[in-house]
Amino acid sequence: MERVFKALDRTGTITEFELVPPGLGEENEGERQYRIAYSKSLVEGIFPREKLRELMKEHGMWTEEDDSELKKAVGKIAVYQIDLRQAEAEGDSKRCIDAAQQISEARHRMWELFLVQQSVYMNSAEGVAEMVKTEAIMAAGTKVKSTGKRYWKDYKEYVLERDMNATSTVYYNVVTLQAKILDETRLGIVSDYPEYKYLKSVEDRMLDREVQEEVVKTLKSRANRAIENDKIKTAAEAAVIAETKPVTKTVKRGRVATRSNKTK
Repeated sequence: MERVFKALDRTGTITEFELVPPGLGEENEGERQYRIAYSKSLVEGIFPREKLRELMKEHGMWTEEDDSELKKAVGKIAVYQIDLRQAEAEGDSKRCIDAAQQISEARHRMWELFLVQQSVYMNSAEGVAEMVKTEAIMAAGTKVKSTGKRYWKDYKEYVLERDMNATSTVYYNVVTLQAKILDETRLGIVSDYPEYKYLKSVEDRMLDREVQEEVVKTLKSRANRAIENDKIKTAAEAAVIAETKPVTKTVKRGRVATRSNKTK
């Protein structure tokens, strides 16, 4: 995919940029910002992942049944993949299609449960730090095409322009480009799934919208149930429960952290 794009820089000048693939320098920058963000999150009262895992199980946002069903979905995929390979070897096209459909349904359920789980964990200190790491790597890899130098000299400058500069369109354009690169990578992975070639339509192959809608309903239902059951002990716990949102691939302008620092 083409990684070169044009955008208005912070001075309002149309400039050509390139989002380079991350190397050791960009990865190191990401790790450094991860550590900073993780420490800051803990100071601000955001729960670490293990604590949040306990809290979410306590309030029914993630259950033992979910764990079991997730493992069953993964196991079902493995079993039907074997069946699909056997059907292919025997030249049984109907059995191939049936097995592919079973794999697709199991994968759909696996991703649904995985997104519910990750939507909870994205509110953890590790989740916030991981988002910062991703942004830091992207910022470090955004280069001025004519010079090959970083556009943002450091992560702090990137955040300042992202949040405060109304002229620059570099942030919007680079985030849009990165989303397209990730989607292309994901589609490449999906196309390698053994069931892919047997499914008839895009709707059969890509169930993102259905998964996302189901995740939203599940999270809302569980959060409401936890609040109604009056099991929440602290303001910090209430903030995490109330603010839990589904994981999405859209990166919005502004801060991406969900905080639970209202403990009194």
